[in-house]
Amino acid sequence: MGALTGYEIAVLSDTATIPALIATPGFERTPFQSPSWLEAWFAVFQPAGMKCWVGVIRKSDGGQPLFLLPLVRERRHGVTVLTLPDRGVSDYHSAFVSPEFAPAPETMNRLWDALVAMLPPADMLSIERVLPETAERMRLAHRMRPSNITARRLPIDSDFSQLRDRRFDPSTARRLIKNRRKLENKGRLTFDFVTGAEALADLEELLDWRQQRFCDVNDGGDAANQRTFYRRLVEEGSLARVGRLRLDDQLIGGCLGLVEGGRILVLMIAYNKSFANWAPGLLTFESCIASAAELGLTVFDLTIGAESYKQLLGADTTALLELRQPLTFSGRLVLALLDLKPKVRCAAERLGLLGFIQRLRRKAAAKS
Repeated sequence: MGALTGYEIAVLSDTATIPALIATPGFERTPFQSPSWLEAWFAVFQPAGMKCWVGVIRKSDGGQPLFLLPLVRERRHGVTVLTLPDRGVSDYHSAFVSPEFAPAPETMNRLWDALVAMLPPADMLSIERVLPETAERMRLAHRMRPSNITARRLPIDSDFSQLRDRRFDPSTARRLIKNRRKLENKGRLTFDFVTGAEALADLEELLDWRQQRFCDVNDGGDAANQRTFYRRLVEEGSLARVGRLRLDDQLIGGCLGLVEGGRILVLMIAYNKSFANWAPGLLTFESCIASAAELGLTVFDLTIGAESYKQLLGADTTALLELRQPLTFSGRLVLALLDLKPKVRCAAERLGLLGFIQRLRRKAAAKS
């Protein structure tokens, strides 16, 4: 354990104490670091022997935790990386931060350097996809750099009809009104949120549709683990919600979202391809936004990704940040290569080499 004036620093690895520490109330963090999310994550993704560490900054008088950083160790790019629990399901990363944590910049630099020095052996520390307000709360914004990933968020600052008029692309809004009317002529069109055991059957159908849509890019093992994770998260019932767009009793579209702190974060959307002519995906989003407004939520977060439909719904773009800190020479080398990769790709595109390389890859794949 290290010490600075007024603070104590530690890195804990005792699996018996970590869950209770993370469950301490009052911390500010994203839903992807909530106790229920992490409990489900470790139950599904933690292979035998995988360890978790928590970097802790606490008050020296009484030991009240002020800053917690949960980390796991992974292999990426041929090196060992310390990162927050993710495996492709966490859209935002954050430490757990007490509202009382407000060190001066110079003090935070000393605290951070001391904490990093105590971390277990690794080549790199990677904290990815950080919202700007989260970086400020963590007192690490000055150490972070822009990520190439963005998020889209829609503020719910009026009733739905006004929000649609102000925010939605006009032609998209007209198309959705027309499609909704056509479906309502076929039957009773409804939307609701469910969770717990009641939601599992509909969740399975949504996951099947999603798997069919992305079958060419899905990794079998990852997809199976993610399915198990989402099922466990929904079954637990305190954080996740399944949104259902139904025509009479038939599910035609739906979404999986997290509801916490006055906002809903949409993780996944899927629909029945038999109804593709009526844009059931966009209708699900529209219904979800309307329901969120009725529930008094203030933010509709479409999370990461720059898909065009998010712009059609009027969501604001938020540039995310990242902290990638090398801890060894190998880590510095890999980070240098990763920083160089976009520049090499850009040069190859200008020279016409990228298309040539892709054609060679396709020919090699066809021969194999």
